[in-house]
Amino acid sequence: MRVPATILFSFILLGTDLLSSTRGEMFTALIHMEGLQDIERNLLSQLHNYIAKEKEKLKVLESFAKRVEGALDTMGGDIAQHLHDPVNAFQLTNRFTNGWMKMHEIVYSDNGQDFMANISVNRHSFPTEEDYSGAMTALRRLQDTYRLKPTNIAQGKLSDKGLPMSSFDCYTIGKKAYNEKNWRHTRDWMLAALERFDEEGGDPTGTVDIPSIYDHLSFAEYSLGNIKKASQYTRELLQHDPSHERAISNREYFNRVSREEPDKFVDHEGVLDDESEHAVYEKLCREPAPIPSHLHKKLICYYFNNKRNPRLILSPIKTEVAFVKPKIYIFYDIVTDREIERLKELANPKLNRATATNVVTGIDEPVEYRISKSGWLSGSDDPLGYVDRIDQRIEDVTGLTMSTAEQLQVVNYGIGGQYEPHYDFARTGEDTFTSLGSGNRISTLLIYMSDVEKGGATVFPGVGARLVPIKRAAAYWWNLKRSGDGDYSTRHAGCPVLVGSKWVCNKWIHERGQEFRRPCGLSRDV
Repeated sequence: MRVPATILFSFILLGTDLLSSTRGEMFTALIHMEGLQDIERNLLSQLHNYIAKEKEKLKVLESFAKRVEGALDTMGGDIAQHLHDPVNAFQLTNRFTNGWMKMHEIVYSDNGQDFMANISVNRHSFPTEEDYSGAMTALRRLQDTYRLKPTNIAQGKLSDKGLPMSSFDCYTIGKKAYNEKNWRHTRDWMLAALERFDEEGGDPTGTVDIPSIYDHLSFAEYSLGNIKKASQYTRELLQHDPSHERAISNREYFNRVSREEPDKFVDHEGVLDDESEHAVYEKLCREPAPIPSHLHKKLICYYFNNKRNPRLILSPIKTEVAFVKPKIYIFYDIVTDREIERLKELANPKLNRATATNVVTGIDEPVEYRISKSGWLSGSDDPLGYVDRIDQRIEDVTGLTMSTAEQLQVVNYGIGGQYEPHYDFARTGEDTFTSLGSGNRISTLLIYMSDVEKGGATVFPGVGARLVPIKRAAAYWWNLKRSGDGDYSTRHAGCPVLVGSKWVCNKWIHERGQEFRRPCGLSRDV
């Protein structure tokens, strides 16, 4: 009786203590990572003092300190700019979750009391294992969305200031994918680990070895149906570890398959589904869709004073029709830089993990498809009156009352931050924001509070619309038709931030109070 391959090719369930789940959400907003620079500089100073006392005994610590010092030199004085590169943000979380806590263990001696006290005092500010896991997931999300090669990501090529990743970094991401049975990511990141291992001349942490990389590679390829490549990696493994028992068994299995079932000894490249909504969404994130030529004449720019609104006559709004159906407007310079900084200042202490409404319960909950932090602002939060002025300007431009609108929602996106395709309005059968008592969301105004170096576009997968963030500009569209029915062409998404920091401000305007400002038409479809 033939032994099943699944028995011969058993799982390599290695320890997963690095990925244990604790409650941490620093990775969901870059602003909450910027304070780590001062902590890390302080820790580095303490570490150097300790090394001076036991330099010969603690060579591992000295090696770690040099790596941190190199990273801080690259950062310079602009931590925000440094964190725009998601690999840099990942490495910053990695140094805290894997590096500094390891130092805590090694330094447990009399000479290290000052250093240990400093670690203990600042421990509550460290990224958590959840942050580390979230940063790894973010890099894989960027890999998929923007069709990036992990080998290029690992070389620090996402930005001019990117730092290279170590073989340990790549191996850990591949191992996380392995534990999730994501064989394609396992393969990709183990290949990156292999390349970095060769370039580094080994793993500086002493954690990763070549046989383990080949072991994971072989199983990943086998699981993907690529028996020939799995066999090749098994042979490579045995060259480095001839006594590896599982590899020996697997080699015998592969040899038998090549003799008895040669049709199976063929590699199969997976076919990407380019028709699904998610595939269309990711493609739009990478590049704009062509707009039919007959619609070009409808994409116009003009100055808008909204029927000679007194506050807009002398300073009309520069307006662009960015898309025809649904009609999407861009209002340029709708806010000033000073107003943006004021909103950030007010929102920063209020930022919490962004949520989405559960369509069954109507309760807002954190979700994996929305990686950001947000805070709500009303006029009462700002004694200087900036929030009220912005609300008034939105009312002037839209012609709708703000009395039933939601508060301003300020959002900062984290590492690879995104918001996958969704509707802003509540659909039939869903809770229509009954707790607010103001009806459905009739329209959305989305203010871009920052430019984004790479990525971060707002896309509408169903119609092919794509908006690139432009600081001080706002996108505006109607979520509901005049009849009150939802406009399903407004399904949209926020693409992952590849390089940079993305800040936006949402204003959701509701139906109640708009009855005479936007009355029903004669047709239900308009």
